[in-house]
Amino acid sequence: MDMAKTAAAPLAPGTIRHPTHGAFKGHLLPGCFFLIWGTYWLLSVFRLHFRSSEKKPFKSRAWYPFLWPKSVPIEPLLKVVFPFIGINGELWAGHDHYRHLYEPDGHFTEHHLQDWQHSAMYLAFLLAGFIDLMAYYTQLPAGIDQGALAMAYVIEGLLFSFHLRGDLLDVEIHTLLVITIFLTAVVMFAEIQHNSNVLLSALRPILVIMQGVWFVQAAFILFRDNYAWDPDYMGSSMMVPVLYVTWFMAVVFVSLMVYLGMNLYYQKVKKTYRPLSTYTNNSKNTEAGPFTADLDSAEEV
Repeated sequence: MDMAKTAAAPLAPGTIRHPTHGAFKGHLLPGCFFLIWGTYWLLSVFRLHFRSSEKKPFKSRAWYPFLWPKSVPIEPLLKVVFPFIGINGELWAGHDHYRHLYEPDGHFTEHHLQDWQHSAMYLAFLLAGFIDLMAYYTQLPAGIDQGALAMAYVIEGLLFSFHLRGDLLDVEIHTLLVITIFLTAVVMFAEIQHNSNVLLSALRPILVIMQGVWFVQAAFILFRDNYAWDPDYMGSSMMVPVLYVTWFMAVVFVSLMVYLGMNLYYQKVKKTYRPLSTYTNNSKNTEAGPFTADLDSAEEV
């Protein structure tokens, strides 16, 4: 893309230059999705922690059961259904024709490639959901479901890392997003080896929430007319990391408040108390699934 031509294009009064790739909804919608997903994980991790015991020690999972219906793996099903809808939305629905990959002359259709990149990302999460279902209903090696989910985040980060283009403001925002995504994957891989570590398990949803927060923030920075975020002004790019770390500290603080609130509830109402430490599970599981028995401690009220 010729950035000089883009910069030279006339702008309406009261507006600033916006990226030519992406859109407001394209950042807002996935941001809301990751916010909801991360929040659900955080509550589930704390809930499982407070209800664990030496006989039923805490053990992190690739997914966590809903309160109802307990016998149905809803989260894995959603990880299959939502990405499938997303792939169809990117390549078919909402367009006047299928987003073909090739031009008649044999070249790739350049203005369709972003849709194909997003579809590849959705496919990674769909496969992770499919592996979750296989692990739930059959016998698979231990940790394969967490590994598949971590790989989905690696693929997401890899695709976004090649999405870094445009002005300095745009690149900085998406670089911080890529760092967050790869950190999430690293934590997930670490959970496979240290699946009794509550702090490590809580860090995963915190990073996912941060990913959602930053997606939403990116939408308002890049696609709204606010002179504070003028891409031609150096102060805008200098403020980006300050805003990021502020949001990160806020997410950690709110997560801690949620933990303290749940701690008080289980201590006063449920008459149980668990310090923020780990129960060590010395048993070595060689297989994952069926998960019904393993989820008993999470299903008790």
